[in-house]
Amino acid sequence: MNVLLFVLVGIALFPQADSFAQDSPRGESHFIGVKQTDMVAKSSASPDGEPDAVFSLSLKARASAPEIAAIEIRTTAGPRGAWSSRKIAGADFLGAAKAKEPSFLLNPKAEALNLKADEELSLLLFVTDDGKFSDKNRKFQAKIVNADGTSFVLPVLAEEPGKEESPPGATGVFPVRMSAVLKGISNYDAVSPGKTIKGDDKPDGLFVLSVEARDKEITGIEIRTTEGEPAAWDTIPSSKNWGIGVAAVSDPIKLLNKRDGTVAIPLHGRVDLNLYVADNGSIAKGTVNYRIAVTFRDGEIAWCPVKKASEETAEAPQEQPLRPSKVNFLGTWLGYVSTDSVGLYPGLKPDGKADAVFGLDIEVSPKNYISGIEINSMAGGTTRWGTTGTTPKVWGIGVAYQTAPTALLNRVDGSVRIPIEGRGQFYLYVADPGDLRRIHQGLRIIVHLADGSSYQQLLRQPSGTTPSVIPGVDESPKSKGAMTCEFRGFLYDFVNTSTRPGKDGYLDGTFILKLEVEDKKMVKVEVSGGDGIVRWSSEPKPPMMFLGVALYPQITKLINEQPGKMNVPLSGKRTVFLYAADNGMLSDPKAVLRVNVTFSDKSQLSTVVVK
Repeated sequence: MNVLLFVLVGIALFPQADSFAQDSPRGESHFIGVKQTDMVAKSSASPDGEPDAVFSLSLKARASAPEIAAIEIRTTAGPRGAWSSRKIAGADFLGAAKAKEPSFLLNPKAEALNLKADEELSLLLFVTDDGKFSDKNRKFQAKIVNADGTSFVLPVLAEEPGKEESPPGATGVFPVRMSAVLKGISNYDAVSPGKTIKGDDKPDGLFVLSVEARDKEITGIEIRTTEGEPAAWDTIPSSKNWGIGVAAVSDPIKLLNKRDGTVAIPLHGRVDLNLYVADNGSIAKGTVNYRIAVTFRDGEIAWCPVKKASEETAEAPQEQPLRPSKVNFLGTWLGYVSTDSVGLYPGLKPDGKADAVFGLDIEVSPKNYISGIEINSMAGGTTRWGTTGTTPKVWGIGVAYQTAPTALLNRVDGSVRIPIEGRGQFYLYVADPGDLRRIHQGLRIIVHLADGSSYQQLLRQPSGTTPSVIPGVDESPKSKGAMTCEFRGFLYDFVNTSTRPGKDGYLDGTFILKLEVEDKKMVKVEVSGGDGIVRWSSEPKPPMMFLGVALYPQITKLINEQPGKMNVPLSGKRTVFLYAADNGMLSDPKAVLRVNVTFSDKSQLSTVVVK
């Protein structure tokens, strides 16, 4: 009975294409995959906390073609499913957006699309993940319905494996990190109701948005309520939402908007932005929750919930006195890296030269905040580095977590206020005056905490290579090293729970490892749990499980068809896919994983896996 019902619904939703309009546009559609975006729910254009499955649709213009009223997708094989841009019985909601404006849905109320077909259209289609999109046997078909009732059907093609090194919606090697706070009603007047970026003699609502990313460009920002009366503001000229005035926190008066309200903000680290909006009553009321979505030029969309200023204060008290801390720390000279974060001047300003790097391994209890870091000479020389707010006119220090070596934690002015409770491991980037390798043993590191206390000790030299993403001092001064790893879910079936490769009928957990090294040979890759015990290895010994290794773009071909030592030459930036059978840790969102790469010279790179 259920099968018959589905067939009847399918016939009703997708009648055969004998009603084709011969002059309708044609094109192609691709299933891109399940992405870390959340645009729609099962039955509406509202985020539901679940990732979306994303399709692309490109239509070629044809003369005198009618407007496009609706887009529908159904399965033709595998687990069943049907989605539509308009309300139809038996179909879940499908959100449609132009590829250039992916954060702006064209059908937020499941109404007719009314898209002109006399111009080429490139669309992204979002449906909420029903948990079955990983099935390789699932096939799809797209139906385009015209305003005059005619329609045509396109097959949905699968995206080529490895076609994109950083596909839309993916967090990539250097994941996008966002946080946002609603400050309330400001003392500034930048915008008015509607799209005009112009004051109306009324103070604006103020959101503060912090975004960390590398080599990206913000092209769109949207603020939307997540409960109660729907309300939205954005920087998209074609939408019906009110506009957003955007300014850097460091220069809150100068708006970054173009004349039409759009923005193009390059990102090479962290940026803090003031977002000014005309209050519709919800901001002054103070009881409504919001979320902010950011669109990047490469098509990726990232979003985060908005905290209230009171919540931020509760989490990070700025003025309350802190209890005295118990502090243990070790500062280590690590050599040189390929980053360029600072120069021989205060603050954060690159100088076109590779940075030198120190490691800071510190343990603090109870919770406190690192308010400043300095490095200077014990001999009283002039060589000094510091974060802004420590010693005047010192050269800048860039600070980053070792798990995210390119995402600087400094504020715009170079200062820091880093919460720490327990152990934290950081990289400190400084500009080399030319003699650092010779004088580093005579340097000391000073850490200032928010309770007014300061701690210092001599910088050390590691006894050998350390399990970090930066080469140790015993390597060539010119050696480079940086690595990040992200768990991307379950794809393909190459390995099992034994010490040898082989399919077991279950999809493998997939890691995307991106590293940058210079003239190295990779001999072993291992993944361990939070307890430090190795669970998967390319050179496994019981009870370890076999770890499959593939090099992009040949991500479906293992380079270690047999377990044992590898000898893979690497130089520059490379992407490596790792495949592991799930022992329960991969599907556990709370499990902490670390990947470790060993090279032929016995040096290593290691990083925490981002889930």
